[in-house]
Amino acid sequence: MANIDASKVRNVGILGHGGAGKTMLIEHILHKAGKTSRLGKIADRNTSGDYLDEEKERQQTICMKLMHVDWKGSRIHMIDHPGYVDFIGEVAASTPLVDGMIILVDATTGVQVGTDNACKYGDRYGTPRAFFVNKIDRENVDFDAVVAGIRKFYGMQCVPLVIPVGLSSQLTGVVNILTGNNPAMADQIAALKQDMMDAVAESDDALLEQYLETGVLTPEQFTQGLQRGITSGKIMPILAGSVEKDFGIEELLDVIANSFPSPLDRRFTAKNPDETEVEIVPSASGPFVAQVFRSIVDPFVGQLTLFRVITGTLKSDSDFYNVTSQTKERTGKLFFLCGKEQTQTSEVGPGDLAAMAKLKNTHFGDTIASAGVKFELPKIKLPESMVKLAIYPKSRSDDDKLGEALNRLAEEDPTFSHYRDKDTQEHVVRGMGDLQLEIFLDRMKRKHGVECETRTPKVAYRETVRGKAEVQGKHKKQTGGHGQYGDAHLRISPNERGGGYQFIDSIVGGVVPRQYIPAVDKGCIEALQRGVIAGFQVVDINVELFFGSYHDVDSSEMAFKIAASMAIQKGVKEARPCLLEPIMEIAVTVPEDYMGDITGDLNSRRGRILGMESGGPGRQVIRANVPEAEILRYSTDLRSMTGGRGSHELKFAHYDEVPEHAAQGLIAAYEKARAAGE
Repeated sequence: MANIDASKVRNVGILGHGGAGKTMLIEHILHKAGKTSRLGKIADRNTSGDYLDEEKERQQTICMKLMHVDWKGSRIHMIDHPGYVDFIGEVAASTPLVDGMIILVDATTGVQVGTDNACKYGDRYGTPRAFFVNKIDRENVDFDAVVAGIRKFYGMQCVPLVIPVGLSSQLTGVVNILTGNNPAMADQIAALKQDMMDAVAESDDALLEQYLETGVLTPEQFTQGLQRGITSGKIMPILAGSVEKDFGIEELLDVIANSFPSPLDRRFTAKNPDETEVEIVPSASGPFVAQVFRSIVDPFVGQLTLFRVITGTLKSDSDFYNVTSQTKERTGKLFFLCGKEQTQTSEVGPGDLAAMAKLKNTHFGDTIASAGVKFELPKIKLPESMVKLAIYPKSRSDDDKLGEALNRLAEEDPTFSHYRDKDTQEHVVRGMGDLQLEIFLDRMKRKHGVECETRTPKVAYRETVRGKAEVQGKHKKQTGGHGQYGDAHLRISPNERGGGYQFIDSIVGGVVPRQYIPAVDKGCIEALQRGVIAGFQVVDINVELFFGSYHDVDSSEMAFKIAASMAIQKGVKEARPCLLEPIMEIAVTVPEDYMGDITGDLNSRRGRILGMESGGPGRQVIRANVPEAEILRYSTDLRSMTGGRGSHELKFAHYDEVPEHAAQGLIAAYEKARAAGE
């Protein structure tokens, strides 16, 4: 592709709720800009964006896609994002690196969860944005009501710029209130121009002062103020359109090309190894610096690494340095992507969203740069994955390939992870939602030939004691020749919560020889790890070895180890044992309207409310301690209770006693399983 001045480059994220029309908007943009010769359709499974097998089957976007078009002298890079909350990680991964956002709003539904999520990330990074109100050709839509809803949620700086001419079946097109001409709508356009002038004045202190004094802005002040307001994000234009009728798309492209910031307008902050900050001023001639925001596996070229150029120029077949991993890499070929289509380019510059193939040591979030660059860009913060499933390979062959397959999936999407739970001995996968995990496990079967069953993960309960006991463990066995003899007397008592296991050696007079005491300690540890009453590790316990006996010939380390284990089994049962469960501290962020439902639900889950605080305009954060067993499926339940508008974070708080009735059920299940095993 031909090189282009960096001031003419634009990169934008296309975001919004699922079903708002993002994929088809991209399709029409590509066609209008001459990038494609025909319009694909979701129903026909032939769009440029949704080309993965699972996307065609489900008819929804699952992974972010890169697109690009040339429009009236500007190069516009676009990232098409999934709209459903299970894939919010795709939004979080790329929004720090785009210079503008186009947020689609369905005119038939108004503001939705996907709108909220897009604006949340736009606010986090101060990203300029515009709203594209799609589907204004549908029956019974009210454009003014949709605009009012947007302004209610996101502020009066959201102002209509492109409005419909007619509505629903009477829709004949759209008009830009500043450049269009429609005499029949003169009064409406004049009123909207006044709203726009108010917004322009409020976006700049000097303009506001003059506006308050004179009541007007000159045409030049208005035009320049509007441009600065959109570029800075202080003004958010609302554009009406219908992708299906092909209305509003040219106007949208003009806003992106003419009003959104260029890469040269951005400033990035990085840190040196000594933690001092460095401001990066983008320039095509400066040292090359970029950041990786995605990896995808292409069936023809292998792994593709997607990155955004912050400053400088990178040429194909040249060397660069990975600042994060401190390794040298070589570019090979450089590509601009348009869905699955790859266009090779000789170089990339500031603002370009591009891809490289076959990098060995470069991963998500890494800073890549020219040799000699020491500073590193901030890590891209992703939402924490809250949905967990335990997976069990169906066959030995599946088990052998499981780890590699999961690693490949995690490399493509860092919100997906897996680990072996040392407490429950289960292999656990984590993701943003049930749909994401379902798709990933299906992809693992399709692409890697690994089949698994899934279950709700086990809870890592613990056992402990509340009382004291003195017990004897005696192991005596004669089988001909040398026998086995070990005798250990133990005192068992509770340790403070969180104090763990403590072994106390109180032997005097050599009744247990010194060489056998470590074996007693080891026997205790192994028995406590296996559990006594329900098969869970025994914790927070003191074990004192205070007496014993031995045989000159038959005693051994193994005999004393077995004797200690026998004593533990008896002693724990006599010392008023109980079960402990992990208690999680949960922070639930919800709109204020849902607070009563959420607090009531947390109470029903044996939760203890710790407090509430503001979570931003119209939102509250509810903090509580809740047993982990009660919230294993909380992500799904919260989404159902709040229509997808709630989110939550979890962290381990402490262990606490399990209520008696629940403990008895766990103990009975353990005894039944042990009996069946025997």
